[in-house]
Amino acid sequence: MDFYVVDTETTGFNPERNDVIEVAALQVMDTNDNKFLVKKKFQTYVNPQYPLPPEIVEFNRKNQTGITDEVLAKAPYAYQAANMFYDFIGDYPLIVGHNFAKFDAKFIDKLYSRAGLLFNCRIIDTLNLSRELIPNGSHKLGDLFEKTAKRHSGDTPKFHSALADCYATLDLLEYLSELKRVSMK
Repeated sequence: MDFYVVDTETTGFNPERNDVIEVAALQVMDTNDNKFLVKKKFQTYVNPQYPLPPEIVEFNRKNQTGITDEVLAKAPYAYQAANMFYDFIGDYPLIVGHNFAKFDAKFIDKLYSRAGLLFNCRIIDTLNLSRELIPNGSHKLGDLFEKTAKRHSGDTPKFHSALADCYATLDLLEYLSELKRVSMK
C-alpha cells in the first residue's frame, strides 16, 4: 500500500490569516522491511496573491529557501495548486508528516476549500510518534533527522523547503519504524 509524505511552507503560522506558498509530497511504497521506496514526487509553489510578510522574507533569505515574491508571482494560484495536489494524492490518502496534524493539515484544508475540494485523509504524524518513542530531547525535525540513516535526503537537506522536509520526514519515519513497527495500512 502506498502512502504520501507531505509538507508545506506558509506565509505564517495562523491558517486563518496565512496561506500555503509551497506544497510537496512523496508517493511512497512500504516494502514491509522498515524501508520505504519513493515512487513519485510532487512539488509546487503557490501564489498567495499578496506580498510575503517581511518576517517570512527574512526567514526565507536566512534559510536560503529560494521562495521569493518573484518566484511566487509565477506560481499557480491556490485553486490550481489544490487541484494539482489532489490529482497527485487522490481521495482519502494515508499521509505522513512532521507536525502535520496540528499545522500542515489546517493549511491544506484551507487550500482545498479555495478549490471547492474536501481534504479528507488519514494521518501518521512523526512529531507525535517521536514524542512517544523518544520521550527526551528535542522533537524538531532537524534534530531528529540527525539520528536517521539519511537514506533518502542525504547528509545535509535544505530544511524549510517542502520537498527537502518530505525526504527528511521519510528518513525519520524509517528510523522510528525501526524502533517500533509503524503500520502503513
